[in-house]
Amino acid sequence: MSWIKKRMRTLFERLEDFTERVFGSHFNPMRQLGAVGWLLFWIITVTGVYLYIFFDTGVTQAYESVESLTHAQWWAGGIMRSLHRYASDALVVVACLHLVREFAFDRLHGPRWYAWVTGIFALGFIYVCGITGYWMVWDQLAQYVAVTTSEWLDRLPLFAEPIARNFLGDEYLSGRFFTLMAYVHIFAPLLMLLIMWLHIARYVDAKITVPRGLAWSLGGALFALSLAFPALSQPPADLHHVAESVGLDWFYLPLYPALNRWSGIVTWSGVLGSGVALMLLPWIGHRPSGRVALVHLDNCNGCGRCVADCPFSAITLEPRSDGAAFDQEAVVNAGHCVSCGICVGACPTASPFRRATALVPGIELPDEPIAALREEAQACSAKLTGARRLIVFACHEGAPVPETASTAVILVPCVGMVPPPFLDFVLARGLADGVLLAGCREEECYDRLGNRWSAERIAMERDPQLRARVPRDRVGLSWAARTQRARRGVDVTAFQSQLPSPTRTAIAASNAWRGSRPRTMLIARVFGQVFVYVAITALLGYFSVKPRHPILAADHAMISLSFSHAGRLKQLCEPLSAAELVRLPPNMRRPRNCPRERWPVEVELLMNGRLLFSGVESPAGLWNDGPSTVYKRFAVAAGPAELTVRLRDSGRPQGFDFERSERIELRPGENRVVDFHDSGGISIR
Repeated sequence: MSWIKKRMRTLFERLEDFTERVFGSHFNPMRQLGAVGWLLFWIITVTGVYLYIFFDTGVTQAYESVESLTHAQWWAGGIMRSLHRYASDALVVVACLHLVREFAFDRLHGPRWYAWVTGIFALGFIYVCGITGYWMVWDQLAQYVAVTTSEWLDRLPLFAEPIARNFLGDEYLSGRFFTLMAYVHIFAPLLMLLIMWLHIARYVDAKITVPRGLAWSLGGALFALSLAFPALSQPPADLHHVAESVGLDWFYLPLYPALNRWSGIVTWSGVLGSGVALMLLPWIGHRPSGRVALVHLDNCNGCGRCVADCPFSAITLEPRSDGAAFDQEAVVNAGHCVSCGICVGACPTASPFRRATALVPGIELPDEPIAALREEAQACSAKLTGARRLIVFACHEGAPVPETASTAVILVPCVGMVPPPFLDFVLARGLADGVLLAGCREEECYDRLGNRWSAERIAMERDPQLRARVPRDRVGLSWAARTQRARRGVDVTAFQSQLPSPTRTAIAASNAWRGSRPRTMLIARVFGQVFVYVAITALLGYFSVKPRHPILAADHAMISLSFSHAGRLKQLCEPLSAAELVRLPPNMRRPRNCPRERWPVEVELLMNGRLLFSGVESPAGLWNDGPSTVYKRFAVAAGPAELTVRLRDSGRPQGFDFERSERIELRPGENRVVDFHDSGGISIR
């Protein structure tokens, strides 16, 4: 699995290299897929509220109200419907891409399991919301979705009668169905919103908004798609007719063709098994991380800087437990800590200048002690040669740094772990002529906020600040992903070449030196963004209705055999004698004893003398006292046919209790229903 993740991560990083050149680091959509998902959710919500105002929940009125919105009010309702449709499809793409990307970057193990599992639940609710939305339009696609979904649900032993019977014909369907679907379609997004909030609850400064420019460009692309290819209804639903094919939304309904072909065991096992497997991934092939951060109360004054800087809400301030003269102390939640070390970089006591006492800060990683980091810096300095010596604190997850005789590399879990006093220490003690922090991709820290906090500390915008006395032209920042090795090499060489030599005075600089960024000509960026948006909208526009999915051959019709009928009692009621009544408890005395068990119902369906179906349906209920139900559909050749239906509900060894034969004319696409009613017997409609 690690090999798969490595290849997938390389693929994603190559893609992000391209989008970074086209959009720039700040507007790169690939590094903020979660925030793009939130934007799409709000677009769907706003447009959905508008559509619901004009939606009518009647059987025929549902389709008519949607058609009126689409055509009579095309300038508002039509655009809103198209935006609602395409933003929903885009949300599926973004959510799945976000899921796969987090897997590829291995951001699911340890404490990150919480965001992963809640994300799986949120993805499931996206599909629930989308599928129920298709039911409400009540066109041919909605009919196909309703029938297929109900048939699939009936394969679970949950319902006393098949819910697919509600779609045998228009007379079986009630307007309350659309009211129910409206409630589900409203309640499901509200529950999904709760899960989305839980998904980011553990993250400090979670990014749920995209930059304004990216929001406008994404919205504009969806708006342009809505104008060019508005979302339209397919022909109205007719339960007495089966469409030859439907334009399928392949973002929400890719499994529906399989639901018609495969058994319930296969499809339910596949869906539920895939969901469980996805939720168990954080515990499969888990890489043990370093031990969680350790608080040393002797050096902790409860200042709260580590609490403010922890990206995963792993640290809280609690009442003092050691009797020291401080009100609070830092407490680490082991279930949240990912061992990134950013809290160490925030601790004001993590100063390498300390000599009188041991270098033990208020908080540190047991596997990466600050004292060892100071010793490693001193040891590396002793080996450096040349006029411009450089010490690089490099992140494990970023592009590697080439080591030379004049360049030493110290690996850390995250550059945010390096306290600002260490940069001062390296330069003040002459350990090197310059110090460089080499982290992950710009604005895309593996541990979320390490790059950002480091830059703000050096710029004196965040505590603990790098002292003003430290020459900023000797401090550098380089952000590069693993695939950007060439950029990392260029950054190191460029920074090292501009370092003041020992014989030259440093030039005052207000900000640290920054590594190179990919430069793309403006016209190339414009054409690149146009290309990306055209590709995205073409994907959404095409697969939202094409390719069409065949349902029934052009020269075939459908026969639906369905009934819910209680067989006769196996034993007739017998009167109880006075002596028998006396022996019974008062609350159980009744004049007759009526056993509840019923006979199973046997049924045969023949067409032109050929047996289409023969089955024995057992009664429902724990005591076999409920009705026997049948729901079967058969695609048959159209034309004249003689249907024969036989039913036995008495347990007789031979013959049938009910039988009916009728010659009918099956027209292509027609749906004929064979039912049974206690009052009228077998009916063929």
